[in-house]
Amino acid sequence: MARKKEPVEEGAPAWMATYGDLVTNLLVFFVLLFSLSTVDESRFDEIAASLSNSIINFGANNAILDGSGNSIIAIDFTKYGSEEDEAKRKEKYLEDAKGMVVDAEGKLEDKYIDDAKNDIRDVIEEHGISDKVQVIEEKDFVMIRLEQELFFDSGSADIREEGKAVLSYIAQALKGINNEILVSGHTDNVPQVNKNYATNWELSTARATNVVRYLVEVEELNPALFTATGNGEFKPVASNDTAEGRQKNRRIEIKLLK
Repeated sequence: MARKKEPVEEGAPAWMATYGDLVTNLLVFFVLLFSLSTVDESRFDEIAASLSNSIINFGANNAILDGSGNSIIAIDFTKYGSEEDEAKRKEKYLEDAKGMVVDAEGKLEDKYIDDAKNDIRDVIEEHGISDKVQVIEEKDFVMIRLEQELFFDSGSADIREEGKAVLSYIAQALKGINNEILVSGHTDNVPQVNKNYATNWELSTARATNVVRYLVEVEELNPALFTATGNGEFKPVASNDTAEGRQKNRRIEIKLLK
């Protein structure tokens, strides 16, 4: 007599349904973090409170990623004896959730700065002006250094047409930046001998101010992000004893703070 065949189970195993729900919930959570890349206080408080209620009331053995992305925040399901202890527990998880959002926002800002830095370097290479425009990255900022000869005539704070074209390219790369931007003017140590600017302080300040005005008024960048300063000859990057050194010292620096 032929053996009776065992029924074959069709479709995915039952555990896949639970796993799929978990992956979907994680995806929704990180989409929410991305949507909070620009957070105002009132909006965050509303969403964080909602997160607090849902996260704290998860079933046993649940956890969420912390802000570092390398470990998890385990949910404590101990039944507390007083409302005060329970409130403290909820406040702790609310702080953890807020830290995750702030961390995600910081990573997005770093990405925007990296994108802007790479775009500006591409523009410099494309137009063959690497000897006049430099991009310098430090821990706390990215700086765009512009030599005077491309932007200003000697003793003048009026931006040349060639300089305006370069500033337009730079402005396009800065469109997505919400970080503070410092624009500083610098000169060599040769005294001013024209009627418009009594000293190098005035000349360097006027140049920095005109660069900011061009970026704000013509390229329509956010004026609240900018600060313009003049340093005269007092922060040189090379020796003023040679013509080459003086040329390097006559510059504009656009610094993007991280």
